Amino acid sequence: MHKRLFLILILTTACRLWADESVQGLYKTILLHEGTKYYQHANITLRTINPGLGQLKISANVKIFFGDSNSNEFLTYEFDDCPMNLLTRQISIKNEKNNIAMVGFLKSGTLDGEWFSTVVGRVGKFVATKAKDPEIPQDGILIKTLTGHYRGSLVNTNPESNLPERMTMSLVSTSDTSGSESVIKISGNVRLYLGDFGSLEYVETKLTDVQFNFFNRYLTAKTADYGLTFKGNMSHEGAFKGVVFADGLGEVATADLKRYPN
Repeated sequence: MHKRLFLILILTTACRLWADESVQGLYKTILLHEGTKYYQHANITLRTINPGLGQLKISANVKIFFGDSNSNEFLTYEFDDCPMNLLTRQISIKNEKNNIAMVGFLKSGTLDGEWFSTVVGRVGKFVATKAKDPEIPQDGILIKTLTGHYRGSLVNTNPESNLPERMTMSLVSTSDTSGSESVIKISGNVRLYLGDFGSLEYVETKLTDVQFNFFNRYLTAKTADYGLTFKGNMSHEGAFKGVVFADGLGEVATADLKRYPN
């Protein structure tokens, strides 16, 4: 009886080990930004086919989240061919059309490697696993979503401008997944307060063209009215520092906004 139980245990363990050797599947990971405490969630889905002649072809889908792992603010990337070195189990997830790349070693259901961006080069490390959810760094800072409400001040820098010195900016991002890769669309509005925040003395205008690079965090936003354009950097914690331009006048002010409430 004991021998039978022992044999069952060995076979069960072996089956689990063999299952872990399977390449295909969903791998969850934490992407670390080296040299900082910032991190973000990501999913890596590996797919395999055998087209014949003893060749194994691997493709991948990478989804990078901004905010928590359930956030609807994410970017997806498709990789049609991800070569794997059978001897070392190194997998290269990269191509010319995507602005991120991942290179890692696959062992026992874990993909351990580094990730890169065409904007900044090497970004940091990651460990992706199928067996469990990734561990969040104890002192880590989660990169926030762009979606949010920002409040702050304007300082006029042009003698011909006299913009109100209190303002808010609201941004909403949605992922369009109708194509093979998701595209984040951003909308929003700006309120310029002549009175205190919360008063009815404000002018509101929609943002008609918002462009945001999620890797170097550079934001450009144009207003539907008054010919204003905001350009600057949005920090990972949700603070915007930039310059305001007006049609016909050029630079007219600086802007300093923070996510509200924090």
